[in-house]
Amino acid sequence: MSLSEIIEELPKLSMKDRSLVWEKLEEITEADVPASFQQGMKDLAQGRHVDMEKALFESPPQGL
Repeated sequence: MSLSEIIEELPKLSMKDRSLVWEKLEEITEADVPASFQQGMKDLAQGRHVDMEKALFESPPQGL
């Protein structure tokens, strides 16, 4: 099956099957992304980050 045939078939899939396709794509692409970057993206999504201007020009809070 060619890529164009696969792309043509995607809209015909059920939502469950589309979800499985996305999960598989994430598995494939995540293997090529360093774990440290993946962790950084998770931290960012959960609000665990510091603005670069603050990090460069302000003192950290006491106790850190």
